[in-house]
Amino acid sequence: MRIRLPNMIALTIAFSALAQFAYGEEGATSLEAHVHGLSELAIAMEGETLEIQFTSPAMNLLGFEHKASAPKDLLVIENTASVLRQHETLFLFSGGHCDHIKTSIDLSGLIESTDHEYAYQQGSAVHKHDDEHKKEHEEHEEHEEHEEHTQNNNHSDVVVNYQYRCENIAQLPAITVELFEAFHGIHKMNAVWIKSIRQGSVTLTPNHRVVEFR
Repeated sequence: MRIRLPNMIALTIAFSALAQFAYGEEGATSLEAHVHGLSELAIAMEGETLEIQFTSPAMNLLGFEHKASAPKDLLVIENTASVLRQHETLFLFSGGHCDHIKTSIDLSGLIESTDHEYAYQQGSAVHKHDDEHKKEHEEHEEHEEHEEHTQNNNHSDVVVNYQYRCENIAQLPAITVELFEAFHGIHKMNAVWIKSIRQGSVTLTPNHRVVEFR
């Protein structure tokens, strides 16, 4: 009897394979290499469950990486989250009869929590502005934040998890990834997948967007 692997473990294995694939042995200890234009995708399939984890430097999606406090930057984050929730346009399934279960988006590292309360609950963006006098200093604070970001060479990643339930994963031969169309800042994507006792990897580009499970 085959022992079923919990899907989070399967994702961990997929990301370990992704580290080897993307960065070789020297970079296999972590996925901390932060390259603008490059994103990562890990796909894990077990039983009826399929999970996709998408990781990208914030610059690829938002056009900035500093902590946001100005309304215009918060609006960019909210609009980006809205696009990332549109799973039906970002991932096209070929067979398998897969139904979307949930999406979780981690943008917390890009929000200046001292000025704004910002949370994602059940796929909806909820934000709350503090006292009016703080708005007078937003442009000044944004400038300081950008300078601090440049001086410290800090980087922020966006992590999104998509979960599906599939009637027959064995009949799912491929997934077409349309993230390039949604975010032109992504130039290349290293993708790995693990399915039952098989796994594979592929480099995706705007002209080659299909992950084939073979």
